[in-house]
Amino acid sequence: MSALSRILLVGHTHHDVGYTNSPRLIDGAHARIVGEVLDLADAHPGAGPDAPDRFRWTFEVARPVLNFLAAASDPDVERLRARVAAGDVAVTGGYLNMTQLPDGAEFAAAYRALDAFRRVGIPVRTEQHGDVNGIAWGAADQMLDAGIDRLVMALNPDHGRAPLEQPSLFRWETPSGRLLTVFLSTHYGVGEEWGVVDGDLARSEAAIRGFVDRLTGRDDYPFGTAVVHAANDNRWPGIAFLDVVRHWNARHPELPMATATIDQALDALLSEAPADLPVLRGEWADWWAHGHGSTAREVAVYREARRFARAAAASFELAASRGEHPDRRATVLGYRRGPVRVRDAAELATDSARVDEQLLLYGEHTWGSWETYRAPFSTFTLSHRNAKDAFAFGAYDLARDLAIEAMHRVAASGDGVPIGTGEGILPAHDAILVVNATAHDRREPVEAEVDGRRRVTLVADVPASSVRVLPIPAPEPAASPGLLLETGRYRVEVDPVRGGIASLVDRADGRELVDAAAPHGLGAIVIEVVPDAERAHPMFRDPRDFHPAHPGPRFERVHGTAGDAEIVETGDLARLRWSSRIGGVLEAEHTVTLHRDSPLIDLAVRIDKPARLEPESIFVAFPWAIAGPEFLVETAGAVFAADTEQLPDTSRDWYSLQHAVGVRGGGAAVLWGSVDAPLVQLGGFQTGRWARRLDAPAGHINSWVMNNLHFTNFAARQEFHGTLRYRFRPIAPGGLRDAVRAFGEDLALPLQARAVTLGAERVE
Repeated sequence: MSALSRILLVGHTHHDVGYTNSPRLIDGAHARIVGEVLDLADAHPGAGPDAPDRFRWTFEVARPVLNFLAAASDPDVERLRARVAAGDVAVTGGYLNMTQLPDGAEFAAAYRALDAFRRVGIPVRTEQHGDVNGIAWGAADQMLDAGIDRLVMALNPDHGRAPLEQPSLFRWETPSGRLLTVFLSTHYGVGEEWGVVDGDLARSEAAIRGFVDRLTGRDDYPFGTAVVHAANDNRWPGIAFLDVVRHWNARHPELPMATATIDQALDALLSEAPADLPVLRGEWADWWAHGHGSTAREVAVYREARRFARAAAASFELAASRGEHPDRRATVLGYRRGPVRVRDAAELATDSARVDEQLLLYGEHTWGSWETYRAPFSTFTLSHRNAKDAFAFGAYDLARDLAIEAMHRVAASGDGVPIGTGEGILPAHDAILVVNATAHDRREPVEAEVDGRRRVTLVADVPASSVRVLPIPAPEPAASPGLLLETGRYRVEVDPVRGGIASLVDRADGRELVDAAAPHGLGAIVIEVVPDAERAHPMFRDPRDFHPAHPGPRFERVHGTAGDAEIVETGDLARLRWSSRIGGVLEAEHTVTLHRDSPLIDLAVRIDKPARLEPESIFVAFPWAIAGPEFLVETAGAVFAADTEQLPDTSRDWYSLQHAVGVRGGGAAVLWGSVDAPLVQLGGFQTGRWARRLDAPAGHINSWVMNNLHFTNFAARQEFHGTLRYRFRPIAPGGLRDAVRAFGEDLALPLQARAVTLGAERVE
């Protein structure tokens, strides 16, 4: 039983980049909130520094304060610094309330931004994360590296579960074995629900009294302090919550209430914490991550933008290390030809930072407006989505341009060697320039566009931090009909009835890699809908009731059936193509590519699907023939074992990965990676189970491409026209965790290939 001695009321606004209004307006408004907070602090000091009703405020995320500092006068910067020093204002270290889309490099960029606070003497000790049901495990290590050793999760329990009862305090063991203190707080929205934000004295008193009674009844809450949020979505700061403090203290002198910053609240809790706080280890898998599938095409653009950004950064470094030759650089504007000019160092830094900013704004948790489900075609809904999507496309445009420039600068770098096998310089000719900007040797398939008319594929063998010039492959011959293909290491057979690959044999050991018991083939499209008999499920009354408290609904699944199949073979590779369709829902084209000199297998699936408002999901299925499987999943900065390395009650139904999954069992293992689509369901189809443990009888990986299982601001309809890319290979089971990490890193920064015309240039 807890013996409470005080209540701390934390005033803040929950930061959505959108939701209540357009992202175009909200982002700037939050920066203006900083000045408003300083004015309110000046105007409402209470009776002094220790007054319980003194105006105190917490900035939930760092971005608005960073934007304020970028434009503030020296006196205003000093006002902020002084208020932080006095304990009236707390600045926290999370850039925004992030999803599990960002990778380690994006988090690193976010934490680098905190240097602006330190330069003006503003300390940052805490990260506060609101609404979202999870955060990537590797981000915990990055917080500690950034000097942040405390995390507040004001988790929204709707549509998921918390790992412990809210509120609780525990230590989160990071992948490196260090400990991060986590305060699993109540949902920030109680501040509005209980009437605290609006100064509804009777309602807030009753609600807080009930909260206090629940805490005092818990055997696992050993603290004398209760923390209450005074916040709601994009709240403009006000002073009504100060009246709540005064009213409560007048009626409950035995349990005093005072305003506090989140730093002060944590200081109080930690001063009362027992030495044996629970220690939890593993991924905080986000129940809300299925929202990534509500805008599948835009998420794919975001991920491509990120690859361009990583390639640009690494290639600029490589060009500089090799020694650049400005006189050799191309001077023609365009995507297929060189940039019109080369950025100087200052412009390069500015543009790179802009890409980082756009990526982080897209990776933030606000997926749409508050009315996306009620009014999916309203002008406000469409405008909001346009603004959100612009973050992904803006990052794509600029990052692609940077990557193109970087390739040209690499091509013009180095001392050079003669091209070709003869002596001297060859006449001008076309070739494929391949850049390996990573620190390890690479041998893998790459694609390049030639003459703007065709794409070519070749296996490139490129040492670490170097470039290679390779001949352009001859045009592929005409295709011939066929369902069976044997090339290099593999034998592949497509079954039209199962809609995909029914057999994939690794001829190195004779192992069959596809589960014959699965009703669909590998690479098949599977749709998932709710049958009429399940329309009584509460989710059809209110989308919030797609929720663990309402298990289900039961879904019905149909896989595509294949049409004509054809085979193309060259001296280096072989492709097997087939079409499939699900009547009235979608059409798809599938291409599996085998390489004679590489164990990697590539699968591309082109999907054309019109929009529907009915609840549905689309999968590309990978039913691996692995029994008793263990799944190792790449998250930002870490690899975790699904189920066994997760915090309690975090999502087992679906996972948002970076790129790679490894599955092993029965002496076999497969490395699998998704280039464009981050969501997976493991061990089978899991939608609607709301499982507390992962039920995975088979080693199936189902790429959950898209869904419209709406929650609050996810898109209510889903259409897709584009190509999804996958890469996989069998591997020995030993050392799989490291292999997953390396496989994911290579997919995040692939070899860069580009058709070039070579003349007098000398390229190493």
